[in-house]
Amino acid sequence: MSKACERIGACVVIPVYNHARTISEVVKGCLQHAGTVLVCDDGSTDGSGAAAEQAGAVLLKHATNQGKGAALRTLFAEAQKRGFKYAVSLDADGQHYPDDIPKLAEEAEKEPGCLVVGSRDLAAAGAPGASQFGRRFSNFWVWFESGVRVEDSQCGFRAYPLPETGLLVTGRSRYDFEVEILLRTAWSGLPIRSTPIRVLYPADRVTHFRPFADNVRISLLNTVTCLKLLLPVLLAPIIRDRFRKPGLSLDALRRWAWLGGPGPFWRAVSVVLTLLGPWSLPAAAVVGAGLVPTALALAATAWLAGRGVAGWSVLSGLTLVWLLFGLVEIAARNAMVRKAYALTNRQWGAPSRGGYWGHLILVVVVRLFGPGITYLALYPITLYFVFAAPENRRASMEFLDRALGPATGLARWVRSYKHFLAFARVMVDRLILGAAGKDAFTVSENGVDHIIGTSQAGKGMLMITAHFGNYDVAGGILSGRLGAPMAVVAFQNEVAHVRELLDKHTGPVPKLLAVGSSELAALDILHALRDGYVVAIQGDRTVDQRVVRVKFLGQEASFPIGPFILGAMSGCPVITTFGVQVGPRAYAFVADPPRVYRFERGKPRDAQLEEWVTTYAQRLEEMVKQHPYQWFNFYDFWAAPS
Repeated sequence: MSKACERIGACVVIPVYNHARTISEVVKGCLQHAGTVLVCDDGSTDGSGAAAEQAGAVLLKHATNQGKGAALRTLFAEAQKRGFKYAVSLDADGQHYPDDIPKLAEEAEKEPGCLVVGSRDLAAAGAPGASQFGRRFSNFWVWFESGVRVEDSQCGFRAYPLPETGLLVTGRSRYDFEVEILLRTAWSGLPIRSTPIRVLYPADRVTHFRPFADNVRISLLNTVTCLKLLLPVLLAPIIRDRFRKPGLSLDALRRWAWLGGPGPFWRAVSVVLTLLGPWSLPAAAVVGAGLVPTALALAATAWLAGRGVAGWSVLSGLTLVWLLFGLVEIAARNAMVRKAYALTNRQWGAPSRGGYWGHLILVVVVRLFGPGITYLALYPITLYFVFAAPENRRASMEFLDRALGPATGLARWVRSYKHFLAFARVMVDRLILGAAGKDAFTVSENGVDHIIGTSQAGKGMLMITAHFGNYDVAGGILSGRLGAPMAVVAFQNEVAHVRELLDKHTGPVPKLLAVGSSELAALDILHALRDGYVVAIQGDRTVDQRVVRVKFLGQEASFPIGPFILGAMSGCPVITTFGVQVGPRAYAFVADPPRVYRFERGKPRDAQLEEWVTTYAQRLEEMVKQHPYQWFNFYDFWAAPS
């Protein structure tokens, strides 16, 4: 059985300073869960480094004591040089249990690239009251300055993602480093997760945390951070897009009320708000357009008026300038994210554009004005995203060139606009389904009796869908007609807030089976199938390296083998289904006859899987060619996996 750290490509890193009495046992405990343990002897005078090396660690040395933060940076650099993706850090004083390393590894598997922080039960461990207060105090400041709630911001038992952490330039070298790296991780858009761990506080424990000096350092860090948050400057490189909404933390106020949303739409709104005169600044803060860009627009208007330029010419000119700035802003952010993708070699999920408030606005418009007005509102919104999402637009154009034949110039942009618009209508239809039910749609069915009849057998069934048409509306159409409960396999990542909103406003939803890189996800799906569930899974989106390359629209592309392995392992019927939007609130629901997959003896399993995937890809290609604007994988689908 592989060690926990090997599953996430991790080593263990331990900074040590005069802990010769405990370091040996800590290293030996870590080697039970990791193949490599790196120890940085930060100027010890009691033989700590020699004890660690004798216990089996790889030893790095600082000639003099430079601090815990400096030791961790040295360890991260060495770990990254050795090709590790994660570095699990813990203290050398014996307060952490190495047997909790698998907990951090398991949490990191759920969302590769996240920072995992251990959460100690200080009260149960008998920690001093000052330590418990200090943690609560530190947790508050981390939330106030980053908008992210961390259960234990002072815990040194963590799993750091490498090389993402290397992109976050840090200046602190002692205990304040651990607070600083949390803040920069949050600002960069990287997720932070927590997991419960045990902690030991023996009476003879030796700690090098100096209450006065180190608390002063942390207080100075918080003071400087709050001052930075009052300035319109980049606080950390943007690695992933962050979720933006109003809030009471200084970070939320900065991003919503003060700086406003990035991009041409919000920058143009800040100019339009100047028409409100003295009310423009509070209005900008409330709607999220930003006090700073609106104040600059007001100042520019006053300056131009003083030179005899006034009226609509000022408004239109400033709007154009602010729009161009917004486009440059989005381009710079996208370039930063692309650079992070390249440097980290991490397959991040595409960010959810529009976010919570964009979806909430659509919910309100649907409920107040109905589908017709909502559909009309999508035309300008979609045009904005065609310009604001260059990576997605480029992927759309390349896909449509394959599905419809090459196009150039304006025709290529128009086709991509239609593609984006079809996706926007699908999003609205999901909301209409929740508000008005399935009776709001006109549906033609072909083969749905295959699904209903098979589900009534009570033996479980796997429905393979795709990012094609509207599988949510298709599921709503099936609601109440199946002879078994339904579950949907979903990849849960940064869209959790949006998913929560949709669940709230679209009525009852099927059971969700979350998948990521964990092997246990397949067991959850198999259990659901064997419990008689109808399980819907998408067959055109890879979440790990278990793929096969087959021809799709003229070139090889990666398709997951997971759905077909699940079908063969469970022995349940497998049905390929598509729910295609054929007009406003009009759908065609197609279901193929059921098929049972079984591995044949004497025939290589890889060859059988490739055959099954090829058949599915050919069926998907057939549907995509009939309805090219209904396929919604807005990324380079044909790129070879990293």
